[in-house]
Amino acid sequence: MEMKPVAKMKPWADLTTSLVVSGRGMDSASLLSEFRLADSEEFSSREGVGIYSGPGWATLTVDERHAKSADEQAAELIRFLGPHKPALDALKKAGKSVKVDVSGVAESGSGLYVSPEVLTGLAELGIPLTYTTVRASGEDEEDPLAWLG
Repeated sequence: MEMKPVAKMKPWADLTTSLVVSGRGMDSASLLSEFRLADSEEFSSREGVGIYSGPGWATLTVDERHAKSADEQAAELIRFLGPHKPALDALKKAGKSVKVDVSGVAESGSGLYVSPEVLTGLAELGIPLTYTTVRASGEDEEDPLAWLG
């Protein structure tokens, strides 16, 4: 069977890939503690990699300043998380939600590629992959039910 080349698609804009841990009492200090990191120096010294948090959630995020594609961003997370699999398992056992989320602006004609190797790496770590699409600010949001009047 002859394989045809895949047309080059425009990538998602403002792309970030994050390990997202959510649940009661979760914040950046808890995430640092679970991964046995004294502080976030390991991440803050690397451009485009950081830890963020809010009420009940924390992320380890890789953005476009560090790696341009979702595949490269997720591979960076896997490299970090591999040695910390026991900590990931402990978070899940404690009832925390653990996932990797790819987020970005998905415009018409854009695409997203995640390699089979990265998907396998996430599966081996037992982490689901989710996608969050956002719209560019200032654009009108289309109401899909507007035709109902």
